[in-house]
Amino acid sequence: MDATRGFGGLAEKIAGRFGEEITALRRDIHREPELGFETERTAQKVLSALEGLPLRVESGVAENGVVATLEGNGGGPVVVLRADMDALPIREETGFPFASEFDGKMHACGHDAHTAMLFGAARALCEDGLRRHLEGDVRFVFQPAEEGGGGGRVMVEEGVLEGVSAAFALHLWPGLPLGCASTRPGPIMAAADAFELFVEGKGAHGAMPHLGTDAVLIASQIVTLLQSLVAREVDPTEPAVVTVGQLEAGTAFNIIPETARVSGTVRTLDEELRRVMPQRIEELARGVARGMRGDARLDYEFSYPVTRNDPEAARLALDVAGKVLGEGRAVEAARPSMGAEDFAFMLEAVPGAYIWLGVGDVSGLHTPTFSFDESVMPVGSALLAALALEASSQRGLPGSG
Repeated sequence: MDATRGFGGLAEKIAGRFGEEITALRRDIHREPELGFETERTAQKVLSALEGLPLRVESGVAENGVVATLEGNGGGPVVVLRADMDALPIREETGFPFASEFDGKMHACGHDAHTAMLFGAARALCEDGLRRHLEGDVRFVFQPAEEGGGGGRVMVEEGVLEGVSAAFALHLWPGLPLGCASTRPGPIMAAADAFELFVEGKGAHGAMPHLGTDAVLIASQIVTLLQSLVAREVDPTEPAVVTVGQLEAGTAFNIIPETARVSGTVRTLDEELRRVMPQRIEELARGVARGMRGDARLDYEFSYPVTRNDPEAARLALDVAGKVLGEGRAVEAARPSMGAEDFAFMLEAVPGAYIWLGVGDVSGLHTPTFSFDESVMPVGSALLAALALEASSQRGLPGSG
C-alpha cells in the first residue's frame, strides 16, 4: 500500500465513520471494570462489538481473552495488534456519568481505551477500502490480566503468536502531547520484579527493649540500606529502582514485635543486573538482621521482563505514525520508562514494537482521577490499522525479505 496516499486523513475517516461506536464501547467497558483474568463481561462486550464483521473469532483464550483474525489477500506476514482489557483495584474519583459502578475497581490505566481503539482498527480494516490493501492476516488480540497477572505470557503459551511475524501495541501516555506517538528501538519499559523480606526478631514489652530483638528496628535499617544497592553498587549510567511499598509489623503500641515484613519492587533494564539483585538484597538484609541479633529471609519473584522493541519494528512504527499523525507528531523516545508491561512476553517471542500515544497533561496512570480526551481514540485506531497495513506487506517488516 502507498502509505503516503493511504494514511493521510485516516484518523478523521475513522472518527467520522466509527467514532461513536469506539466511544460507546470504551464507556461501556469503563462502567463495569474487571480485574486480572476475570474479564468475562468485558470479553462479551468485545464479542458483541465484533459481531457481524468478517472475522474468525476465538473466545476463552487465556481464560477470558478474545482473538479475532482478519484474513488478508494471501502471501503477506501475519501481524498481531494487541490491547489489554483489565482494570485496577482503585476507587474512581472522576465524577464521569459513565464512572465505575463496581466499588474499588477502575480503568485507571487506559485499558478501556486500548480495547476500544483496537476494535476501531478492526472495524476500519474490515471495510473493503482498506481490506483490499491487506496482504497478510491480522490478529486482533484482546488480552486479560496485564496488571500483574501475566496474561501476555499465558497467551504466548497458548499459541496466540504461532505463525506471527510481528506484534504491535499502543498505550495511552500522560505527559506526551495529545495525539502524538513515541517509541524507541531497544528497551522501552523496564523489567519488574517483586520481593518480600521476612524479618525475625524476639518479642518483648515496649518498656523493656533489652529483653527482645526489635524486628521493626531491623526492618527500618534494611529499608534504608536497600537504597545503597542502587546508589553505590549500580553503574550510575544504568537505570535501576528499588522501592519498598510495604512495611508491616506489630499488634499494639507497647509491644516490640517478633516479626516484620518488608515488600517492594525492583526495576531494571539490564538482564545481568536483574539476575544479581536477589542475591544482593538477601545478603544485605541478612547481614543487617544478624548484626542486630535477628535474621531475615527473602522471597523473590521474577515477574515481567524488559519490554524490548525490535529496532526495525520501532523504526517502522515511527515512520507509520508520522504518516498517520502528521509532521512532527511522531517522536523517538529519548529514554525508556521504568514502568513495566507484560507485552514484553510477546516481544520476547516475536519482533515488534510498543508505542506510547500521548494524552497531554492529565492525571497520571494508576490514579483515581485518570482521564483523557476521547478524541485520541480514533487516532489510536488509525495508527493500529496503518501499522497492520504496512507490516502486512513485506516491506520493512523484521525478518522478512
